[in-house]
Amino acid sequence: MTAISTQPAYPARLLGLWLMLTTVPVSAQIYKCRQPDGSLSYQQTACVAQTEPERIPVDIRGPDGSERTPSKVDYSVVAQAEHLRAEREAREWAHLQARREAEAQARALKAAAKPDHNTDFDPVKCARHRGEVAKWRRKVRSSYRNRDQRDYNQSKLTYHQALVERYCKS
Repeated sequence: MTAISTQPAYPARLLGLWLMLTTVPVSAQIYKCRQPDGSLSYQQTACVAQTEPERIPVDIRGPDGSERTPSKVDYSVVAQAEHLRAEREAREWAHLQARREAEAQARALKAAAKPDHNTDFDPVKCARHRGEVAKWRRKVRSSYRNRDQRDYNQSKLTYHQALVERYCKS
């Protein structure tokens, strides 16, 4: 017994054939028309026998009715960029000045609040950091393998010298 298939063998071909038979041909036309003044125009509609361009008046008067004169402001891209750059530099300069003034005020307040003598005196820490300063001085004077090692030794010496100033009597 053989089974009869009810499905078409080539559905894509049948669909394509159906589309070709049912579509309507579409065409678009472009007309090239010569105007009475001799110029050419291209349009989608047929040319009229007496084709002339329509003139549109442009009113350049100001709101008060007077003739407008050209503006003295330069609106070119270069001029606008220069103006924006100048504004940005002025803002940055004002910000820098304000920051410097605030830092100066903070230093003045800190100096006024700082006592004349060292209140952090600690003889144990003083002795320890003096020993560290001596150790790092020897390392700085001795040979070093590369610049990074020299910079490291120098920074450690500076650090311990600052701590000696803090914890030892002046």
